[in-house]
Amino acid sequence: MKRSLCLVLVLLMLLPMAIACKNEEEKSSGSTTDVAATTGDNGPTNLLDTIPTGNYGGKEFVMAVEDEHELEVKAEELTGETANDTIYKWLQTINSRYGVVVKGSAAEGGVYTLLETETSSGTVTTSLYGINAYGVYRPVQAKMYKNWYSMGDYIDLSAERWDKSVNDNITWNGVLYSLTGDLGYSKLQGAMATFCNVDLLDEIGYTTDDLYKMVDDKEWTFEAFQNIVKDIYIDTDYDNKKSGGDTYGYVATSGNSHDIWFTQFGISITEQNEETNEIEPTLEKQENLDLVDMLWSFYHENPGVFSYSGVQIYGPEDKFFSEGRAAMITTRLSYASQFAEDLGTDAYGILPAPLQNEDQENYYTKLYDRFVTWGVSKSVLDADVDFIAHITDALCAESSQTVYPAFYDILLKQRYSKDPTTARMVDLIMKDVSIDGTFMFSTMLLEYPVLVRQALWNSSKPSLSSSYAGIKNTLPGKLAELYALHQ
Repeated sequence: MKRSLCLVLVLLMLLPMAIACKNEEEKSSGSTTDVAATTGDNGPTNLLDTIPTGNYGGKEFVMAVEDEHELEVKAEELTGETANDTIYKWLQTINSRYGVVVKGSAAEGGVYTLLETETSSGTVTTSLYGINAYGVYRPVQAKMYKNWYSMGDYIDLSAERWDKSVNDNITWNGVLYSLTGDLGYSKLQGAMATFCNVDLLDEIGYTTDDLYKMVDDKEWTFEAFQNIVKDIYIDTDYDNKKSGGDTYGYVATSGNSHDIWFTQFGISITEQNEETNEIEPTLEKQENLDLVDMLWSFYHENPGVFSYSGVQIYGPEDKFFSEGRAAMITTRLSYASQFAEDLGTDAYGILPAPLQNEDQENYYTKLYDRFVTWGVSKSVLDADVDFIAHITDALCAESSQTVYPAFYDILLKQRYSKDPTTARMVDLIMKDVSIDGTFMFSTMLLEYPVLVRQALWNSSKPSLSSSYAGIKNTLPGKLAELYALHQ
């Protein structure tokens, strides 16, 4: 548990205190009253002052998550551990302000099993079900979730605390079944960033300041990236051949480190038909086929790159980085704690994903698909809809303004108080995080989103069209099925 808490600390300490507040006109009825948002002379408005008030007389609000996310929603007492105590205070703030008892815990047997049981029985005691993004297809396909856009006026889904990019990617016909935002920090843990080894890059004439300037000047492009990593190769294991025991400019062995590029380049692999609005695959466009060819050449022909589909044999890319055998890798921000422990905090820097080219306007960040998304059972009582919507929005608002800044304040007193530029890079990484919605439905879409991964892993130059041919005839029907579920 201590290691998990350390991980939470380090990751959340990376997050800058960037809380955008705005005046909002709120609606109220029943036990709530209007609250006008104001901006005081001493700083931004408390976000909880911009949503309805209420007192629910001690009513329970239950959040169920998978085991790996329990620490995000559960803290039963003050212990002196900063991570635990921040979560505890967050929950207690909502309890006292709204007269509720928020209970978060891991669902025995898994969240989907709990959802299935409660939905089929008609007795729903869980307010929010926190299912990992890659598993969203299960409750959607089983028609067990309620549309968030039918949850009334007590939740503002347009507020910055709710992740518009991620949510829009899985909204069709105005139907959103699974919600992502600042409620819980797994999304932040799963942001894929480029870690760089200071010493290895210094040997070829690049400092972190050089790289950060490239980012600021919009010169941190894929071409620049591949030109840098090509100059780093050391036969570390002295076997006179390129192998998993050597040192490289860039290492990618996990599937997730091969899935990143289309999202990071701002390219979707589906689009909506302008006439029918139905979902159509676009991966086979010529520009996408050319892009996959370019990426394959990078992974397999660049002398400074090691790409291998053998995590079990050589270990994931983070192992290479911790051992000082990779100048750059792309992995989750949550690994910052491991690298700080293994290498020391001065040994590495953090960068956003490179731009495809200088015409790309923004830096984009792909999310690892194990972050929590939030759903409500379709069988929830009508009388509970406003309650669930209200407390969900309150939890998210309070989390966005207290949990993240609290940990960032600690950061300012430690490593990154001496390196504000790296903190700014992390801010840039978190500015535009997303995931192609197909990843959440990959299983029901015949693994369509991972065709690129499979092509890039291939030891011989792939024909993506050939790989796509195996599902080409059946995929449109699966996409039509997905669209039909959002009616």
